[in-house]
Amino acid sequence: MSEKTFTVKCHCGRVRARFQYDKPSITAWDCNCSDCGMRRNIHFMIKSGDLEFEMKEELNEATTLYEWGTKVAKRRFCKTCGILPWYVPRSNPDGIAITLGCVDFGENSENLIPVEVKFFDGIHWEESFAATSISNETK
Repeated sequence: MSEKTFTVKCHCGRVRARFQYDKPSITAWDCNCSDCGMRRNIHFMIKSGDLEFEMKEELNEATTLYEWGTKVAKRRFCKTCGILPWYVPRSNPDGIAITLGCVDFGENSENLIPVEVKFFDGIHWEESFAATSISNETK
């Protein structure tokens, strides 16, 4: 499959970026940790170098940083609409987790990519991390 470029953005469009994707399908993760569970977050991973910001202002100016627990995960919510289009996940701190619902895949059928959603038991984080292949998603 050739590399494709997609846009990811918050609801109001203030926080936006483009990313490259070259896999034939997307493995998305439905996590039930205290954060993802409340937001019903379904996300997939990309390499951090594949994300390119397309914003009129610096990321720190447009977003609010939220860290908790281990502080490995870096979540930046849009200051205007509150949406989190991407973040640095605890499971893959070398990558970026893209919120599936924030991606514009376009209307061109050539851009359609099959999505498989897998469950990640974030309530039992260490056990689920060891039992799944989630850490390989950014390799």
